Amino acid sequence: DDPSTWAKGEDRGFASDAGGRTPNLFLQELVHLASLCCAVAFSTLRNDIDGAESPLDMYYPGQPWPEVDPDRMKNITICQRITETGKYILGFDKTPATRTKYNAMRPLLVLGGVSDNEIAFLQRARGPSAKVTLAWHWLSEFIIREHLAGSLGAVGPPIISRIIQFLSDGMIFYNHSRKTMYIPFPFPHAQISAFFVFTMIFSVPLLMDEYSNNIYLGAVLTFLTVTCLAGLHEVARELENPFRNVPNEIPLCTLQAMFNESLITLFSGFHPDHFWEGDDYRKKGGAGNHRFTTSSSTPSKDVPQAPETKSESQGFSALEARLKMQQKEINRLSAILEKSSTASVKSKCFP
Repeated sequence: DDPSTWAKGEDRGFASDAGGRTPNLFLQELVHLASLCCAVAFSTLRNDIDGAESPLDMYYPGQPWPEVDPDRMKNITICQRITETGKYILGFDKTPATRTKYNAMRPLLVLGGVSDNEIAFLQRARGPSAKVTLAWHWLSEFIIREHLAGSLGAVGPPIISRIIQFLSDGMIFYNHSRKTMYIPFPFPHAQISAFFVFTMIFSVPLLMDEYSNNIYLGAVLTFLTVTCLAGLHEVARELENPFRNVPNEIPLCTLQAMFNESLITLFSGFHPDHFWEGDDYRKKGGAGNHRFTTSSSTPSKDVPQAPETKSESQGFSALEARLKMQQKEINRLSAILEKSSTASVKSKCFP
């Protein structure tokens, strides 16, 4: 458990198994189901084609972040980049086959991978909402079952219900994202906006030539006006569906990898500078059961008492000195408060 040995784990961070260090099985399953639920949600947001595959893959802790810019991907040729750039400038959308191939090149990574049974169950669920609900059910059911089995320790039910509430909040925001993804902008409004932008490209130069005395000034004003109107139209197109408008899409693969790394921090254990004795809490019964008692202030003669070490005696003496200082300060403040209250009563009774 020495953190200095984690460097041998090839940059795997808290997921390193150097020195025989293995995370708790409960935490391993917890981070896997959380990562799977998020990956399934992301895959349904960027893929709205019925019957198309949404690939999921294994995430290896410490691996490089996925590229945010799809143009920097190594498996895209220069000709493909030029073709995609031209289509984007001209306003052509990707075909369903092209989008499916693009999603296959950028799979969403899951901690622990995806088993064949999980794939079979996800394929059996009909529709994107059902798939995400199934993954969410696996996660919430696992937390409830482990809580009933005692894996979470003596944690109160209100805290467990708070965890389920946060999971339900995540489903609420996922459905908000689905509304943005699946409900398109009103078709007549979008067509009218595109038509007026196309009209302004030809009408603005004529107007600037008519009302400006300098040809260079008219050219500059024409360029700024047309660029502003066309830019607003393109921004509206990007915001209509921010999950699949390449190359300005939301980098779901990178966000999924960052979420995986945040889940791995659950393997870190206690705070490295904790003030309690971690070994005592790892033992059965804990340290508090044999150091303090609530039944009597005097130790029992029948129960053998463990000898105090030098560090423990120094700690108790320092604690007693601090308690005495606090008691003196409380007495001093109480005396000042009593004098002030007596003076105020005299001033009220005898003006």
